[in-house]
Amino acid sequence: MQTLKRTKPKVNGRTVPWWTDAVKTMRKRTNALRRKYQSTTGNEALREIRRNQYSKARKEYQTAIRREKTRSWKQYCTTTSPINPWNEVYKLATSKARNRSTVETLQKPDGSKTINMEETLKLMLDLMIPEDHPQDHKAVRRQVERPINTTDDKEFTHEEVKHVIEGFKSKKAPGPNGITNEILKLIFKAIPKTMTALYN
Repeated sequence: MQTLKRTKPKVNGRTVPWWTDAVKTMRKRTNALRRKYQSTTGNEALREIRRNQYSKARKEYQTAIRREKTRSWKQYCTTTSPINPWNEVYKLATSKARNRSTVETLQKPDGSKTINMEETLKLMLDLMIPEDHPQDHKAVRRQVERPINTTDDKEFTHEEVKHVIEGFKSKKAPGPNGITNEILKLIFKAIPKTMTALYN
């Protein structure tokens, strides 16, 4: 099979998410006042005035940074829905967050590169998913068309379902339905017969 070579897109000007133009302006002003204060020698009165100006500007700058960090974090926390508290913020707090990279450009067999996402996806489909020829899959299709409920099938017993549910690990994030393992254990304890029938 042809291998796919990924090229990394260039990312310029990356910065922290809470950085704003206002904070940038305050930083420049604070640095300018610091340089003026440090370069002032021979005049203690003027040096003291400039020291106070620099000190005041630095405190305002630090306050602005804390304010913007807090605002950015609160905004980020709104990405977590109250219905599903186990998404981005939970993953970040538990060090389970992963950087998901997006494949944008791939190298073609002839050495050239794809120029957009549509071309990239088409190349992936052509190389990784073979064409489906009906004449080659008649046996498979016949097997799929057979009913899945045969005479050999047996329903799960109460003990089998109990063994599986009791083996669920606690304190794990739920699946798409939002039901945790603890909830499943409590439901099975309350209505075991209904749960056993549900799994059958």
